[in-house]
Amino acid sequence: MDYLMPFVIALASLFPIALPAQDAPVKFGKIPKEDLQMTTYPPDTSATAVVLCDFGSLRFEFKDDNPLTSLVHHKRIKILRRAGFEYGDVVIPYYTSLMKIKYLKARVFAPDGTETEVSQKDIYDEKENENWSRIRFAFPNLSEGCVVEYKYELETDYIFELPEWYFQREIPTRWSELQLVIPLWYRYVTLTNGRQPEIVETKEMKETFILPSSGTSNNIASGTVNAIHIRLAMKDVPAFKEEAFITTMEDYYSRVRFQLKSIQYSDNADPKPIMSTWDQAASKLLEDEKFGLQITKKSKYKKAWGAAQPYVAAAQTPDDKIEAVYHFLLGSIECESGYPTYYARQDLDDLFEKKRASASEMNLLLIALLRESGVQAHPVLISTRDHGQPVTDYPIMDQFNHVLAVAESGDKNVFLDLGNSFRPPGTIAVNALNRQGWKVHATQSEWMPLTPVMASETYLGTFHLDEEGSLSGKIQTTEEGYGAMERRIGINQKTAAVYWTAEIQKRYPDAIVDSVFVENRNSIKLPLSEKFVCTLPAYAQVSGDFIYLNPVFYSNYHENPFKLENRMYPVDIPHPLKERVVFNLEIPAGYKVESLPESSRLALPGNKGRFQYIIEQKDGRIILNATLTLTQLQFSTEEYDGLRSFFGMIAEKYGEQIVLKKN
Repeated sequence: MDYLMPFVIALASLFPIALPAQDAPVKFGKIPKEDLQMTTYPPDTSATAVVLCDFGSLRFEFKDDNPLTSLVHHKRIKILRRAGFEYGDVVIPYYTSLMKIKYLKARVFAPDGTETEVSQKDIYDEKENENWSRIRFAFPNLSEGCVVEYKYELETDYIFELPEWYFQREIPTRWSELQLVIPLWYRYVTLTNGRQPEIVETKEMKETFILPSSGTSNNIASGTVNAIHIRLAMKDVPAFKEEAFITTMEDYYSRVRFQLKSIQYSDNADPKPIMSTWDQAASKLLEDEKFGLQITKKSKYKKAWGAAQPYVAAAQTPDDKIEAVYHFLLGSIECESGYPTYYARQDLDDLFEKKRASASEMNLLLIALLRESGVQAHPVLISTRDHGQPVTDYPIMDQFNHVLAVAESGDKNVFLDLGNSFRPPGTIAVNALNRQGWKVHATQSEWMPLTPVMASETYLGTFHLDEEGSLSGKIQTTEEGYGAMERRIGINQKTAAVYWTAEIQKRYPDAIVDSVFVENRNSIKLPLSEKFVCTLPAYAQVSGDFIYLNPVFYSNYHENPFKLENRMYPVDIPHPLKERVVFNLEIPAGYKVESLPESSRLALPGNKGRFQYIIEQKDGRIILNATLTLTQLQFSTEEYDGLRSFFGMIAEKYGEQIVLKKN
């Protein structure tokens, strides 16, 4: 995340100010002829749709002695192809108790200029959950070449964060602009992502204001205040196309956010801090009834501790106690999904008795029970990968959506994350692997790196090839770390035979899988091993006296995962990985090796990734041993070409064939 705005924006006012604002770039309902006639977008001829203009104007108001903000949002989209019709379905989310959507209007314009207005009866206000609602509607009469636009006002009395503004999306944007007009009573920290606005204009001036009521709690009458007019704009913003190995696209879209830092109503008064320090935030959390008190007040988890004691009684070392409490809770509570928060909805004992809790709630109970058993344990707040990278400079608490436990065992920290019975202690959910987490501690709160274990997978195939090109034999797989965890999930959702049949048939539709044996299916700290008999009909191509076959019978990297020629955002891989493919082939009688692929070794700069491909003929057999290892997790855009080339050469190598010739 970048903090590249060339100023600290100071925003505020408790009502509209008569400041000369920049004209809006477009007027609702006035579509230029050239936009209606546009058939392709020249900067991106592959685009199915383009945002012609996205304009927002934010102001502060004062209603019933309370400050609020109002954002007028006007968006216009050109639909170029039928595949772009999805942008004719609009959803506007809002926080039910804090926000209102007002004055919504929407129209669609055919290429010939014919207008169709979206009827109010076709605009739906739906409740998603206890906190969020959404406005939903669909534009009628869509056609290739049409233009759709809508405009509404978002009003909220939650001024601690201003509505964030996206300059960029998954389709290109011709023009995006945000205007703010507010005086310097409130000071905001500005957080920006991605490409920065080309236009950054600020204008400061004094304005006179009068509050509508003398009974305001702020005890302010009238006077002048320095006001600022801010204009941020970008043009010809390219589409952001999602590819493998990212956290969330929200981390990379060009956008701006504002977080309230302090308030100062008078030049003679000191600024009142709104944004606390990390230590202050930790102290407040530890006193919170739904967080810290859940793990410090024994009355909140007394029943759970009573039930856990027989399981912990025999444990002597910290590692033994961690294992005992961890597995006790895994077997006692079913994890509920859909609650992305670090708070407990109820007392931990109530959740324990219900036998259902969110992963965060389970982790809070884990911390409490570990402390009772004599193990030092603390909560660690994180933002999951699909929620966005954390901001470490400022204590913005709503950036966190999950809590882990960290336990001290000797001189090591053990991160714990309940919620999946196939995840051993020391291995947190893949979605939680977002670089670092914040340990909540009364005197030593700190950011801690989240160092993941490796995903290790080995595929060993021992085969016989017949003269018709069919391959038959045995496959043995061994997985450790995240590789074992993901595979255990797969084979336990189905039978192992059904799972592996479907897995092999993804590449070989006629494959036959039989006699599947699984070792250490539920021993989650041990490597997972699977063995099965496999027949791959017509695996090889037979042409006259020659047989052609590929020795890489199974791999996750037959294809280059990096498709984009130019990638505008970094690569972020959740954990290190290692894949080994061993192919042991008995040459059919009456044939000899005509040619083999060449052995090869590749490495990324700094030995961040390695690939070895060794193939040889020995005693009537062909043996391939190919190993890919990737240890670096983050690659910059400057390193992307090298990474893409590295995986491209692996995929190319995996496509090379053995040639056999009849004697």
